[in-house]
Amino acid sequence: MTVAKIPSDSESVTINGIVFSHLNIFCVVGDFYTRIQQDPDLQGPFKSVVDWPEHIKNITHFWWIKFGGRSYLFNNYNPVAKHFFAGFNRELLKRWLVIFHETLRTHLTSEQVAIWTAISNSIGESLAIKNEQYKIKHESQLGSG
Repeated sequence: MTVAKIPSDSESVTINGIVFSHLNIFCVVGDFYTRIQQDPDLQGPFKSVVDWPEHIKNITHFWWIKFGGRSYLFNNYNPVAKHFFAGFNRELLKRWLVIFHETLRTHLTSEQVAIWTAISNSIGESLAIKNEQYKIKHESQLGSG
């Protein structure tokens, strides 16, 4: 369900003085998930994605919002549960970040790469911690049921 018009390719957001166009974000996300589908370690957990164009659209929106852009999609999903049930763990996160950072360097300036790398590392660490907490909670619920 669309809540607002999708930004044009040239619309941009600025984070810490660094400008990202919507097209920058879309290109990074699209190329990254192409690489993920070909990676022997990560393609397994990502088999849960049934509609890649939709996934790329949603993740482009995620990053657009993270960088301060206005919301243009209605997304209501639980990333911790989704990643947990797909088999996410710290080892896969490390591989994910290597590929993501390689993709950033392919498409962006060094200033853009630096800030997006810092943000992705922070989000990755947060997701890993939440995933571990979710695992403990999920296992305790299975044990009590």
